[in-house]
Amino acid sequence: MNWLEIGVIGAVVFAVYYMQQIKITLKDKGHDVGFFTGWLADYRSFKGLIAEEADEEARNGYQRILNGLYLALAGVVAIPLLMIYGR
Repeated sequence: MNWLEIGVIGAVVFAVYYMQQIKITLKDKGHDVGFFTGWLADYRSFKGLIAEEADEEARNGYQRILNGLYLALAGVVAIPLLMIYGR
């Protein structure tokens, strides 16, 4: 196993972590969430939650969760491309 393969595994782990953070936050705010289903609907609800949040600190925390998800998903896409085109 080389470093790029480890990077892919790490990126997937972080992406799942941030999706679970989104689900936990939505559940705490009273939204209905499924444990393994509805990831795209939860993403949309979370984006709406960010837009509706009045507290600046909470909104910034939610945005950090979303930015972490974006970065992890970018790694899930970019690292395999490096593996494919780097050979």
